[in-house]
Amino acid sequence: MSRTSTPPPDTRIALQLPASENADLCSGCTRCCETVSIEVDTPRSPWEYDQWIWVLHHQNLEVYVERPERWFLHIETRCNQLNDEGRCKIHGSHPILCREYDPRVCERRLPLADNVAWFKDAGELEAWLQRQRPASWKRLVAWRASKAKQASKKDGQVLLSALLQIGDPGAAGHEPATHLPGRTTRRTRRAKR
Repeated sequence: MSRTSTPPPDTRIALQLPASENADLCSGCTRCCETVSIEVDTPRSPWEYDQWIWVLHHQNLEVYVERPERWFLHIETRCNQLNDEGRCKIHGSHPILCREYDPRVCERRLPLADNVAWFKDAGELEAWLQRQRPASWKRLVAWRASKAKQASKKDGQVLLSALLQIGDPGAAGHEPATHLPGRTTRRTRRAKR
């Protein structure tokens, strides 16, 4: 009757792993060298949600949420120091952030259990808000409607002002119909006196 003993848990921190072990662990994978994730403030107000929706309309930008409530901007971008063989050209003088990354617990080996949501585009974030945060979604919709109403009112005032000026060709400082009225300058104020 032989007992198989399990090896003791590896309690070394990432900085204690030798370069050769790191290279073995990362063999065939460069994922951590092709992305950047930055923790951002958790959105609370409608305009903050709207900003992240705007961000997600751009290429190579994603947003994800981890437990308990941590938001990250995720950027798909390749490190300039990664060579054609998938190795770091500046290994040994690479940033501490890279050195502290532990390939023993990377997403290739362990599931990303703390992820609550991942948004690859604006539609995914909006759908998630509707499902998971209906009160925030309602506030966002109301905020957008109020902004659209304000913009429409301002556009209407500019258009009315332009039409009045076009209708009075004898007025001092009259501009052609293709120009909207600009700011009043000292020169145009003197001319109107």
